[in-house]
Amino acid sequence: MFELNITPEWQDAIRKRSSIRHYTGGPTDEQLSQLGVLCKKLSWQGVTIRMFRGPGLKGNIRGTNVYAVIVAKRDTPPELEGYMGEALVLEATRLGLGTCWLGAGFNPDIVNKNVSLQSDEQIHCVIAIGQAQFPTFNPKRRSLEQVCKKDESALNALGPWQLTAVEDARLAPSAINQQPWNLEVDATSLSVLERRVLIGKYAGIDRGICMLHAAVGAKAFQRNAIWKKVDGGYMMRA
Repeated sequence: MFELNITPEWQDAIRKRSSIRHYTGGPTDEQLSQLGVLCKKLSWQGVTIRMFRGPGLKGNIRGTNVYAVIVAKRDTPPELEGYMGEALVLEATRLGLGTCWLGAGFNPDIVNKNVSLQSDEQIHCVIAIGQAQFPTFNPKRRSLEQVCKKDESALNALGPWQLTAVEDARLAPSAINQQPWNLEVDATSLSVLERRVLIGKYAGIDRGICMLHAAVGAKAFQRNAIWKKVDGGYMMRA
């Protein structure tokens, strides 16, 4: 589970990505074609990602009518939805596009009809995609010391792949920027663990996004992430 071929350029995309609500247009046909190829690669392990152009997004998203729908079989871990969906986000960013994860910013009746949702499937989120209208706003994140519960000297003692992985994980987007995770890191592993937040509806998906960022950071040092379920979250060895 969480097996994915990570593109090295996603490392830069993590730092360029921001949540965009206003666009100057949709993706080009070439960009849509490239994203469509990736959607097929991401559609497995209980998750299917499909692209649509047309009605479905609510009025707070302006300038694009293109979106990706994350369809999950029931009992699929929400972290997997976030992991695969964020891979699409980073690839769209690499292609020069803007994106925005939406849990409430879409019309479920229209989207469910477009997808022809089956009885054993569910949709929690969609991703708006288009030509970004700048400037954008990047919310503040908790510091590495807060996220990892380590002081500066302990963080400086981490290996290069671990430090990059936690830095990338810290930058992950989350619903209303709650960052519903804590990170534990030692000499051989990094864990993304549950953190209680005020609104937990999308917390599992958000943790999956964080996990993908951590895996991208490890990949920058030619280390492939292998995730294992542990008490309170998931642990990565790389």
